[in-house]
Amino acid sequence: MNQTDIIHQIGEQSSKVLFQYNLALNQFDYLSPAFRDIWQVEESQMQELLKLLPDSLMEEDRPAVLRCWQKLLHGDHVDTTVRIYQGGQKRYIRCLAYPILDSAQKVVALAGMAENVSRQQDFINYLTEFGQRKNSALEMVSHDLRGPLAVVKSVAALLRQDILDNRKEELEHYTDIIERACEQCTDLILDLLSEEHLQSPEVYVNKTRVDINEQIRNLVEFYQKGQIVQQEFMLRLPEEPLMVELDQIKFSQIMNNLISNSIKFTPATGTITIRAYQDEGDAVVEHSDNGIGIPAHLLPNIFERRGASRTGLNGEKSRGLGLSIVYELVRLQGGIINVQSREQEGTHFTVRLPMYGA
Repeated sequence: MNQTDIIHQIGEQSSKVLFQYNLALNQFDYLSPAFRDIWQVEESQMQELLKLLPDSLMEEDRPAVLRCWQKLLHGDHVDTTVRIYQGGQKRYIRCLAYPILDSAQKVVALAGMAENVSRQQDFINYLTEFGQRKNSALEMVSHDLRGPLAVVKSVAALLRQDILDNRKEELEHYTDIIERACEQCTDLILDLLSEEHLQSPEVYVNKTRVDINEQIRNLVEFYQKGQIVQQEFMLRLPEEPLMVELDQIKFSQIMNNLISNSIKFTPATGTITIRAYQDEGDAVVEHSDNGIGIPAHLLPNIFERRGASRTGLNGEKSRGLGLSIVYELVRLQGGIINVQSREQEGTHFTVRLPMYGA
């Protein structure tokens, strides 16, 4: 049995396409039957396959295929994966091709194999997406843990000083602040590690009926009691509850990031104002400060990841994540956010969240 017979027998049984293309005759000397499963053409169209191939290629992949063809003609082998679109389905095809040279070292034919690697590629794409979501979630949680932990650090310093001064009347008060800060950190971690979050292709949103006014008051009180905020808070909240269906933890993250941002870029003598109200079917939260504002050239990219990394007034380092986290958490709950700002005049954020499930 000669080598050609062996190759033909392998080709007849393999799910991979084995081929040899004669450049002088512009036709296949051999093409295994598997080509019908990948390109969905009849055997009578075998010699037309090279003409049909460009039409099935995704537009973005055509220049790459042309470059591979030129490489083969110059005597180099190629190993590439391309996308084809047939029958309403996108497939990933991996092709390994090698130039066949004559005695004069001229390329006279091309040989190799092709296979449908859609399942493998879909799995790779899933792993890549999952890895990106994991990195994004870890960045988000590590960023948002810094606020509560900064309060704990501040209160620990106050405790140490009170112990040195033999003043113990404030210990219970400080203990309460530390407990609440730790609860915030724990809630963030549990939200990240929840079974729903791990299984869902999107970040899991656990909506419950929440009084936004109460959430804002508790959060501002938390910052004030921790004595890490020198700026004055002004709350303009309706006396009656403003009930909204939202994810309580994610709403706290939104407000924490907005408050932290204002603290960072507002002088100690400045003011942070938070207003909430109902506008038809939306709950609106307006968060503003009279700080240094946002430079005009940064505004277009302010909600992009690392789109506006600036050092705070007291030298606080920034990774440019806070506002991108806010934007994503608002979007996940069916809301929108916009910003208005002028340098040296302050910044005004408006968050609109649907009051009922979106």
